[in-house]
Amino acid sequence: MKHRLERFVDEHREEFDVYEPSPAVWQSIEKTMRNEPKKLKVSFNWRIAAAIALIIGFGLTVFRLANRGAEPEETLAQVNPEYAETAYHMASLIEIKRGELKRIQKEQPQLYQEFSEDLEKLDNNYQNMKIQLGAAPDQEKLVEAMIQNLQLQIDLLNQQLIIIQRINNKNKQYENKSITL
Repeated sequence: MKHRLERFVDEHREEFDVYEPSPAVWQSIEKTMRNEPKKLKVSFNWRIAAAIALIIGFGLTVFRLANRGAEPEETLAQVNPEYAETAYHMASLIEIKRGELKRIQKEQPQLYQEFSEDLEKLDNNYQNMKIQLGAAPDQEKLVEAMIQNLQLQIDLLNQQLIIIQRINNKNKQYENKSITL
């Protein structure tokens, strides 16, 4: 059956070529193929809504900046400049010791996780005290508590680093014994 259709088309090809589409058909095909970009029309209501949103956002930003309280570090320096300097040095020391502690993260991830959780508790407590400092009735005592918290963080880091050093020493002793055997 397929061969009969092909033979029929071959025998009557000239008759099929007589029919050509009109020029209007070709023009409409060309228009659809051009894909002229459509213009995006934003309704007037959306423009107003966008303008209102920008005004509200700008207003909120100005309001927040105007009503922003003093930064905790500024308040700490205002309460007691000596404590502020001490707190700054202690925080620097804590960051250095945290860097030392971070070295064990790959070798002993579980131990590092436990140590980090303990430090995070103290640090979160310190951050809360920093936030409360501006509105605290007895700022001097709160600053002293903040300094004590920083000292606790340093002490904890020192203990953790000593534990790590002991573990490393025992591992080296074990390696030395296994090598000599």
